[in-house]
Amino acid sequence: MQNLKNILLFSVCLTLLTGCKTTSTAPVISPVNQNIIGSWEGCDGRVITFTEEENGEITGRYTKLGELDKYKFTLNEVGYRLTQQSPGNYTGTVKWQDISGNETWKEVEVIIENDIYRDNSSDSCSQEIKRIKS
Repeated sequence: MQNLKNILLFSVCLTLLTGCKTTSTAPVISPVNQNIIGSWEGCDGRVITFTEEENGEITGRYTKLGELDKYKFTLNEVGYRLTQQSPGNYTGTVKWQDISGNETWKEVEVIIENDIYRDNSSDSCSQEIKRIKS
């Protein structure tokens, strides 16, 4: 009877040992950064800093003007009003001004992927801009 118990115990242990699998240590892949919050630099040196307001709206302020000063933009002026639609996808409005300073707001869709900003309504220096890493 003792031998039978030992055989059963041995077979249970053997089953447990052979049924266990080892885990590999695969590299951790960081997710693609799709958040617009932060500062972004355009080709002419302008910097747009996006922040989230208490009401959830995202505002983009010009924290460095680059060549926008000739269009009468001012430092810290709000140039974007956005809401997030899904990760990496934002919609809202972007400010346009002519050289006299007359402003209009255009609808804009923004896509963020891999620290690259792309939109469909800005001028050429803001249609594809890069995140400033701190």
